[in-house]
Amino acid sequence: MKKISLLLCTLILVFSCSSDNEDDSGNNENGTNDLVGTWVLTDLRVDSTTDNDDLDFAKEIIGFLQGIDCDLIIFTFNADGTAVSDSKADFLSINVGVGGLDIPCPTESTTESTTWSLEGNQLTFINEDMEEETITIAFEDGNILIIPGESIDENNYAGADAVFTKQ
Repeated sequence: MKKISLLLCTLILVFSCSSDNEDDSGNNENGTNDLVGTWVLTDLRVDSTTDNDDLDFAKEIIGFLQGIDCDLIIFTFNADGTAVSDSKADFLSINVGVGGLDIPCPTESTTESTTWSLEGNQLTFINEDMEEETITIAFEDGNILIIPGESIDENNYAGADAVFTKQ
């Protein structure tokens, strides 16, 4: 459970629509960065060769919350280079009973702001320690943002990708 909380909290701190006319820098021909917009955590992809119960459980939690229309983590990247994260992860209450998992959607959230820049697939932002940090991201199908687990924590999240969908 501690690893799951750490994963979700880490995702909060990682202030982290493509089109056919996109260049390799993540910008479309109008110079508008494809990262600009609102992104919601919708899935945790776990590599089928990874045997990690904590990652599998985290994936189940995210799937359950998506099924009840509960957005756990939302990133908003603004064109002016600012970003805001809104996360309910710190307020999760996971109950296991006879009927299985019961995870009510938290009503409280934590909001944090930062600045960001994107060079190719390298997202740079100011982390919680007020230090510049760079992670590798990827875009899929114009509305999917992928943050590899290795970019979050190579020791604990290898074999998983955090999947955000553009709203």
